[in-house]
Amino acid sequence: MSDDQRLLYLEPDEEITSVVRRLRETDATRVVLVVPGRSRATASAVGLRLLASFAADAGRDLALVADGSTRALAAEAGIAVFATVADATAGTVSADAPTSPRAPIHIVRGDGSPSAAPAPVSAVAPARAVRPASSDETVVVQLPPPQSKQRPSRAAGRPPRGRAAWIVLAVILVLAVTAGAALLPAATIRIVAATTAIGPLQYPLSVPIAGRESGNLEATRSGTPTGERLELVPAIGVVTFFNWNTVAVAVPQGTRVSVGGGVAFVTDQLLIVPRGRFSGPSNASVGVTAVEGGEGANVDSGTIDTIEDNSVRNFLAGFPDNPNRLVTNNDATAGGADVPHTVVEQSDVRGLVAEIVADLAAQLSSRLGATDRLYAAASAEEAPVIPVPDDLVGSEDLESFEFTGTLAFDRPYVMRSAAEEAGLTAFGADAESVPAGMSVVPESVTVVIGAATLAGDAMRIEATVGAMAVADIDEEAIRQRAAGLTVDEARDELADLGELEIKLWPTWVDRVPGLTMRITVLPVAPESPGESPR
Repeated sequence: MSDDQRLLYLEPDEEITSVVRRLRETDATRVVLVVPGRSRATASAVGLRLLASFAADAGRDLALVADGSTRALAAEAGIAVFATVADATAGTVSADAPTSPRAPIHIVRGDGSPSAAPAPVSAVAPARAVRPASSDETVVVQLPPPQSKQRPSRAAGRPPRGRAAWIVLAVILVLAVTAGAALLPAATIRIVAATTAIGPLQYPLSVPIAGRESGNLEATRSGTPTGERLELVPAIGVVTFFNWNTVAVAVPQGTRVSVGGGVAFVTDQLLIVPRGRFSGPSNASVGVTAVEGGEGANVDSGTIDTIEDNSVRNFLAGFPDNPNRLVTNNDATAGGADVPHTVVEQSDVRGLVAEIVADLAAQLSSRLGATDRLYAAASAEEAPVIPVPDDLVGSEDLESFEFTGTLAFDRPYVMRSAAEEAGLTAFGADAESVPAGMSVVPESVTVVIGAATLAGDAMRIEATVGAMAVADIDEEAIRQRAAGLTVDEARDELADLGELEIKLWPTWVDRVPGLTMRITVLPVAPESPGESPR
């Protein structure tokens, strides 16, 4: 509300003098009086004319919001009237406003010339009004020129007794009606309108395609093998066999010798050890290779002392229980090693592919990142292409490997605002969405747009709409429903409208007045309509 406009709410028992005082104290140029039912100050046409006169003298533009009967009296008094506060504050022309407003009155005595001589009383013409050309012009009323202060005769100056008696009787009657109306019981019904949730409601929409976004994306990433294979290289060396037999002994290839039955070696080829002599054994040497690879087969010289093959051992011994040594290594064995190799695992390939897919998805999201657009879901053809060599998994000794992926896309889209507007339109056209006797709270309506599916030249979209509705308040219907009921009965009768507070005046009355003009209805909007369902 602007600073040049002020609302004044009148109490049922407020006197006209109180209203005049409040009009005098306000600084606004336009004052709207809000009357709850009937008020003492506005119960009579005389009082309303006095208010209109004071407002005009004080330079106030006076308007009034009241019930039908009070508006009729106020319109006769020349006061602008309205049915609701919203109409009054919005400046809506009242349907009760008189179509032919009364013109101002300009009183002229005589012919207006200061030198004109006074006419005799018997010659004075009766007062006559000059009608204006239109209702906006001033009505000029010519009165007889003023007479001398000579006291007229009693017969000439006194009105007829019958006429005076009727005037007094009319004034007494008006005052009695005004006082009687002000003393009738009254009721004030304050209603905080009830609210209810609507939805969520599902609406299938078809929205025309607004455009397309297309392109080719590329991403390259490098991976490192995480697998490992340990190669165990066998040690090699030379062993010497001793022959105590008087015949030559053949040592077959692959004959097994060891370090006291532990680390084992096999001969690399066939060896013929010459026959021994009585003076001592003969000997011959042959290369050997460790049975198991690794650094553990690198043994010191002289540590290989056992022939694992019983037949070879017995022939070389020559005679039973020969205590002499039959095999040895004059030098340490060498070359045994643990050699690691990197290996490309299947998990390495999957991880690198996932990184490229994520990179392409991020690029696509950036390209489709406009918040005012709603894109169709990806088609089956829109998928990353990432070539992977067939023999890559299991490859050894690679420092790294690299993949390049591509993604071609072509996405039609609609404007999100158009989809939301279509959802609102569908909700508004749904006659069954709002319960009878209730109205939607506009600011509570929410539209949630689902996934879009391409359908020819349009998109199929599932919209979810939710809102809050508030009970309609028909003041005249409420007066009719509550008239003559007790407070409890009225509360039960109007319970469907919301939270009620009913006050009676005077306090000793036990029910709402049967006279609807004495019932004031004060609708109160809920502080918050709540959140709409989603």
